[in-house]
Order: sequence, then C-alpha cells, then structure tokens
Amino acid sequence: MFSLLFVINFLMIIIIVIYLARKSNIRFLVPTIPSIFLWSYFVFSYVGILALFFLWNDYRVSLGIDNKFKILELWGYSSISILLIVVVFVMLANVFNLKLNTSYSEIKDSGELNRYVKMAMFLLFLLSIGVVLLYLSKIPSIPLIEQLRGASSEELALSRSEATNGFSGNLHWYRLFYSSVLTFLGYYTFAASLKKPSLINWSFFLVTFSAASFTALMTTQKAPLVWFFIGLVSVYLITKKTQIKLKTALILGATTFTALLFMYRRFMGLEGRPIIDVIQSIFSRAFTGQIGPAYFYIEMFPKHEEYLLGRSFPNPGGIFPWENFSITTEVMNFMNPAMIEAGVVGSAPTVFWADMFANFGIGGIILSSLLVGVILYLIQYFINKLDFNPVIIAYCSWLIVEAMTLSSTSLANFLLNIDLVFLTIVVIGMLFLNSQLTLTNPLTWIRSSEQKLLSMRNKT
Repeated sequence: MFSLLFVINFLMIIIIVIYLARKSNIRFLVPTIPSIFLWSYFVFSYVGILALFFLWNDYRVSLGIDNKFKILELWGYSSISILLIVVVFVMLANVFNLKLNTSYSEIKDSGELNRYVKMAMFLLFLLSIGVVLLYLSKIPSIPLIEQLRGASSEELALSRSEATNGFSGNLHWYRLFYSSVLTFLGYYTFAASLKKPSLINWSFFLVTFSAASFTALMTTQKAPLVWFFIGLVSVYLITKKTQIKLKTALILGATTFTALLFMYRRFMGLEGRPIIDVIQSIFSRAFTGQIGPAYFYIEMFPKHEEYLLGRSFPNPGGIFPWENFSITTEVMNFMNPAMIEAGVVGSAPTVFWADMFANFGIGGIILSSLLVGVILYLIQYFINKLDFNPVIIAYCSWLIVEAMTLSSTSLANFLLNIDLVFLTIVVIGMLFLNSQLTLTNPLTWIRSSEQKLLSMRNKT
C-alpha cells in the first residue's frame, strides 16, 4: 500500500508540472530554455528515483543507495524543486504578463550577417584551435588516444583524471575554448549553412563540427557529445521554425543511442559484455547517474559534515574569505573511498539543488529553485525579443544545452559561469559588428541623423 501511494504521488507530480507548464505558455515540443530544462530535469533528476525506490538498480544499491526513507526524502526535495520552478513560470507568464511566444514562427528573422561577423567568427575558431593544441601539450596523455591504443580501464580512468579533475593548470580557461566556444561555433556555422546553403558555409560547418566532436570525445566523457548533438537539433528546429516531430525524435533517439552504445563499449570496458549489459549500463547512467549522488549529499550533510554556508561556491583567485570546498570531489570520496587509494580524483556532480542543500539545508532548495525559475524564463523571454540571425540562434541553442546541465551542476557554477559571460560578450560584439548603422554604412547613418535633426527643427 505504501509503495502504491508513492507511485501515485510520483505520477501526480509529473502531471501537475506538465499542466502548470502549459498554463505558462511553454510547449514541450518547441525547443526553448524552459521546455528543454523540464525535459532534462524529468529524465536526469526525477524519473530515476522510481528505480532507486524499488531498488531495481543493483549498481546503485551496491553503492549504498538502499534506504527507502532516505530515497523518499530525495523524491520530496526533487518534487518541491520542480514544482517551485513551474510555479514561477506561471507567475511570470500570467501575473506579470511576460508570455513566451508559442513558436519561433512568431519571431522576426534578420538579414544575412556582414563580412565583419564572418571574419570575426573565423578568427575565433582559429584562436580556439590554438587553445586546444596548447591544452593537449600540457596533459600527459589524451584519454581518447590511450583508449584507441588499448589502455586498460584503470589506465584510462587515470588518464581521464589527469586530463580533467586532476589537471594541474586552470582547466576552466582551456575548457572555455575547447568545449563552449567550439560548440557555439558549431551551432553558428550550422545555422548559417541552413539559412544560406553554400560551399563555404557547409565547409566551415564540417570543420567546426569535426573539431567540436573531437574535443567532446577526447577525454572519453560521453555526455558532451550527446549535448552537442541535442544542440544541433535545436539549431535546426529554431532555424526552420518548427517543433519536434516524431521523425526528428526517432532520428535523434536512434543516433544518440547508437553513439552511446559505441562509447560505452569502447570507453567503459564493456566490449566483451553482452549487448543487454551495455544497454542496462546506459539506462542506469541516464536515469540514475545524476540523481543518485544527491542521495549522498542528503546523507552527508549535516550528519557527517556541517552545512557549508557558501564554502562550495566558486572562489576565483581567492577573493572571498573562505577556502573553497570541492563538494563534488568530497562527495565522491564519501561515496567511494577506494578512489582515494587508487590516486584517481573523482567527481559526483548532481542536480543543482543538492549543492544548495549542502550549503543551507531545505531553505537552499527553495531559494535556488525560485531563482532557477526566474532566470531560465527571463533569459528566454528577452532572447525572443531579438532578431534571429545565426549568431542569436547559436546563442539560444547553447543556452538551451547549458540550462540542461542544471540537472548535473550547482546553481553557483551556472550563475558564476565564465563561459556564459564570455559568450554573451562575444554575441554582443557580433551584433555590434553586424550593425549596418555603426560600421558598414556610416554615411547613411549620418544622413539619417541630419534628416531627423532638420525634421525636429522644422516642428519647433
């Protein structure tokens, strides 16, 4: 009876969220920041709780996720968070009258980008390639190459650790270019090619696509390549001003699943295992891999560690009066102490509210959920006010994918996001370069200004 009540309430939350989302003019088949975030939250931070509750996932049980009351608490926090977010959506849409367009067909297109923007984008690509080469020169080995050479799973894990969590330099600056900038350029070149098919545009897209795909795979992490593909689909749908259709969903699903099958067999040491084991591993990672660590956040704080009160927030250059607490690493060590002895620097990222719970308890969950609702909705609202050229389409698609990461990263990392700041500056710069009034036709602007002044004088 207790389990049946849980299942009923579990399903009711999903129904309520969908109803409230529709009341706020959000359409789940139209790729927007709020809609794709909700999809991502359901898949990575909600649905898997059902499997955890019934102990269906043997691997998660072996890690210690076996206390049903603790899992019930996890479900409660996850439900509160998503409900608060959609309530904020409804308030902004109906109380403050900030309604989103139901489709991109209602948004104005702009003309072709000028040569200044195209040249700047090409230079940005060259800069990114230079940073990638510099990064590769600073790591002992490239995990993807080591895997292709036949490295063992232990050797591959160590190589991946040295290239990511154990990297001695400022990894975020390198990741800015090899991940975010190259991904953004891939979206931009795809949108430009769809809007104006030409040999130059498609060639530039294929080059950026190849570079972005390699950097997404080079550390043998699986999610970056999947996110890149999802972003490309968003670019296509936004550019063509259409919604997700059955054919598109099937193609995306088949492509993603095939890629995951390949990557899991090659990167996770499952080449000799039956295909059903690989499939189970994929579903385990997809539905419980992100929400599972949240169980240990709840278990760890404040029982084994006092609330952090902000100590897990980024502290660039040590400007704040606290020593940063690397929460994802510490939680991984709490989950799997054997990793310390193996010399592998692990990481246990999870849904955004877990980090706020570790810092401020339940109040942190409530506050962060309200903030996420406001931020995601308003970003989409203001983007919709812009003319959609390839730069804006790429920026919107990048933000859609970035918002999806809230199911696996902290709110502080999302807000204090160097990549977001940098790309926003790039986009503003590109819009400035594309302004016909300020650069490409100054005489027209001067004459127009003179006519306006004369008109004002005549009226006075």
